[in-house]
Amino acid sequence: MSEQVSLLNMFSIYEPPEALRSALNQAAVVAADIDPDRGRVEVCLHSETYIPASLLKTAAADICAAYGLRDVFLVSTHPASQLTAVEPEEIRELFVAENSMNRGSLAGAQMRWEGETLHIQLVANGKKLLEEAIPSVARSLSQRFGASVSIEVEAGENLEGQALFDALEQMRGATPINRPAADVAVSDKKQPAASAPSDAIFGKAFKGFATAMKDISLDSGSVIVEGKVFAIEHKDLPKNGAVVIHMNITDNTSSVHVSRYLKNPEAKPILDGIKLGDVIKVQGKMEVDSYTNEQVLRPFSIMPGSMEKRKDTAPNGKRVELHLHTAMSNMDALTQTKAAIKQAAAWGHKAIAITDHGCCQSFTDALHVVEDWKGAPKVAGTDDDIKILYGCEGYYVNDVDDRIVVHGARDMTFDEEFVAFDLETTGLSSQSDEIIEIGAVILKNGKEIGRFQSFVDPGRTLDRKIVDLTGITDDMLRGAPKIQQVLPEFLEFCGDRILVAHNADFDTGFIRAACRKLGLEYPFTSVDTLILAQNL
Repeated sequence: MSEQVSLLNMFSIYEPPEALRSALNQAAVVAADIDPDRGRVEVCLHSETYIPASLLKTAAADICAAYGLRDVFLVSTHPASQLTAVEPEEIRELFVAENSMNRGSLAGAQMRWEGETLHIQLVANGKKLLEEAIPSVARSLSQRFGASVSIEVEAGENLEGQALFDALEQMRGATPINRPAADVAVSDKKQPAASAPSDAIFGKAFKGFATAMKDISLDSGSVIVEGKVFAIEHKDLPKNGAVVIHMNITDNTSSVHVSRYLKNPEAKPILDGIKLGDVIKVQGKMEVDSYTNEQVLRPFSIMPGSMEKRKDTAPNGKRVELHLHTAMSNMDALTQTKAAIKQAAAWGHKAIAITDHGCCQSFTDALHVVEDWKGAPKVAGTDDDIKILYGCEGYYVNDVDDRIVVHGARDMTFDEEFVAFDLETTGLSSQSDEIIEIGAVILKNGKEIGRFQSFVDPGRTLDRKIVDLTGITDDMLRGAPKIQQVLPEFLEFCGDRILVAHNADFDTGFIRAACRKLGLEYPFTSVDTLILAQNL
């Protein structure tokens, strides 16, 4: 039997943080693939105790930096008894790897194990998309834990259309249904439908009262509703020469899904005559769709309708929306950029800010609205153009590529203290070159609260190219302290703060190497602003 090699034996100069050391100490190397030409190492480990993938990723990044490699990949296998210990975030990432839309579906989901079966309870919809990824996720877990894994997804409320919009608005604490009564276009009581042209779009013209959509149920029988079309998704059936009409309409108390199977000639007036944003009046009957098992309104007749426009009734001057999410914010808004800008101007708002989730695709839509041939929409009651404030809810995570920004396990906020530092050296190799200067500042809330600077005697003369590059000469280093004195002073200056540097792999590599030579501990988490800036 061959001798078992541990990961820490294989990478002997790698000094993991204490939190990682205990996890990696008992991780045995099962197989390794080394490609020296590409600077790439792949290692398969086995551990009787579960090691989170996030810790393996951190270790791989640190080993990569310590050995000057381009790529290091660590994967681990575990006994089936460790299956229930796997972190929910690791399972989420497996689903997201198959389809990025799964991240939204799994938001707030609960996970529990029954033997080797994983039950996922969703908050809302997304079950179908997740089920497509189940074979791949189950296979990955089975291979890692040597178990026959099965996964069952249980959907919560199957929300879509206006219901999904309302649920998301409630999450943001701004549900339109809960706004003051003055803003509601249709009251709780039945009211006469507004006068409309006599010609019907579909079926025969009719008269009657519109019922508030929130009061409609399967027991309502034949009803009349009036509202704005906010979604259209007709389904063409060319083999049957027919169309399934699908429209969502709202009266701001609730919404109704209008659906009916029609032959092409019957459907043509609806296809040609009803567009997004139109207000229509529909006479029909509430039924359960046999295909989707959802409540729909089967239309008998459709006519043009009208709705009172919502007004800005704020008593103390006009507000400015500083946090608008548009349809470009994934799973968070249905608002169209053009419609929002024009509505804000019509209400007399002087400006409007777009702050989508992690994207800026709406910027061009907004620019086209204010720079088209008609000019920017005028602020109601003035001759001033509405102003667009361009913003974004930005997020940064270490998943752009294999160039990791943060090395180490410590977490912190931006208002805590950190050390920004820079080194000058005799060359590029942390193994054969020496540090000749260390400069650092402690920053808190963007302000300097401490400073450290020292030249270091490298014990050798400098090459001309280093003098030209750094501006440091041999005369400047003459009489400077040795690294044995400077490094402990620098480490004491840093304390337990996070280190920040531009191209941090280079600077922290020299500090790590110097710590190893002097037998000093290197406990720091570091942030690389070069990779951060490039990825952003």
